[in-house]
Amino acid sequence: MHNGMAKPLDLSAMENCVCFNLRWVTRAVTQFFDAELRRHGLRTTQTPILAALAAKSGLGMAELSDWLGMERTTLVRNLRPLERAGLVAISGTGRGGRVTVGLTVRGRKTLAKSMPAWRAAQRNVVKTLGPQRWSAILADLERAALTLAQ
Repeated sequence: MHNGMAKPLDLSAMENCVCFNLRWVTRAVTQFFDAELRRHGLRTTQTPILAALAAKSGLGMAELSDWLGMERTTLVRNLRPLERAGLVAISGTGRGGRVTVGLTVRGRKTLAKSMPAWRAAQRNVVKTLGPQRWSAILADLERAALTLAQ
């Protein structure tokens, strides 16, 4: 524009964009869960890793990333601070050898202490959406993910 005024940003094309809207909601929910878990020194992205390792310790890196549906590089990025904090132990060579990840005693205690905060966040979000509605949304999202992954 010649008058020096910036053209207003038009996001109308994004109003119905599935990706834009899902990412926007995901950021808001992530920030909500992070606020609840922060006092335990955990992030929302780390909690499922600890829970998976609590359910089955000694998982291989590939098995863990598959189970969580997480890219290997994202998993490694999330494991580093957990390892530094002494919550997980990583063993193995990585170069052709099997790398395994396990929960430490400290990791088990931290997960146990953080679960009430996680449950409270979960209850609040489900209450906001409505339990039946959340079940339907979850089923729809799962169906979409499975269909799009083919």
